[in-house]
Amino acid sequence: MTKSSAAHGPSASRVGLIPNLLGLGLFWGLSPVMTKALAKVNVSPLQTITYSSLAVGLILFVIWRALGPVKLNDARLWLFGLGCAIMLNIPFGLSLTVVSHVPVSTFSIVTSTTPLFGYLLALIARMERPNSLRILAIIAGFLGAALLIIDAEMIDHGLVIDPWLAAAFGLPFFYALYHLFAAKFWPKDRETSAVGIAESLAAGFAFLPLLLISQGEEAADLSTSGLYLLAAVSVLWVVERIAFFNLVRHFGPVSTVQAVNLATVSTVIMGAVIYGE
Repeated sequence: MTKSSAAHGPSASRVGLIPNLLGLGLFWGLSPVMTKALAKVNVSPLQTITYSSLAVGLILFVIWRALGPVKLNDARLWLFGLGCAIMLNIPFGLSLTVVSHVPVSTFSIVTSTTPLFGYLLALIARMERPNSLRILAIIAGFLGAALLIIDAEMIDHGLVIDPWLAAAFGLPFFYALYHLFAAKFWPKDRETSAVGIAESLAAGFAFLPLLLISQGEEAADLSTSGLYLLAAVSVLWVVERIAFFNLVRHFGPVSTVQAVNLATVSTVIMGAVIYGE
């Protein structure tokens, strides 16, 4: 992938690949555990998306504004941010529902196929060249995931795979598509700070009307536990957004999505420790 021109602003520096991958993988690993906890205290997917997006956008703005000016008066930036917001929150909204019905360890195995979808989409978009070893790895990866999640008891009942698990396989495809979109259509010469702010605020304002229409007065009905968890995931996703956009900006979608491999291991461990799954 052709690299963009150097960005200017508080987040213009190219931070190393390994530290960002480690940070992003650990935060992606913790995310399903936190979202399952939100579902357990009756925070709806729309509440999670809307309130956390607005919080993340405001926190990012405060951070980057303290470091220097952030130029946000750019229509292309906000259109890109809106596109990212929609493409991210389609799979994220689905994940908030799916994670309530499947163990987080199984959920992480399904999402671990994101790099496989990412490479296939990058080939279609001609951002990567065909490589026979990678293609064999894709086939092996899908077969390995299938062997791990197909339940013999489900087969006895006439189903090859649980319906919720079947729905879950939409997640890695849409996440890979989102990564590809973010890398391919990045606004020229725009810094990661501005993009992170625009995407988060665009998501919050885009989903706020849906939240108010669907839940009415209950949109603001949150328990104390729900508020604390939303605050925690908002801080978590601030760090995740910074690492994610730095990786996409400087290293491309195929490198970025490798963080899923770390996330899978950390999610399985945390799911076993916290939920006994």
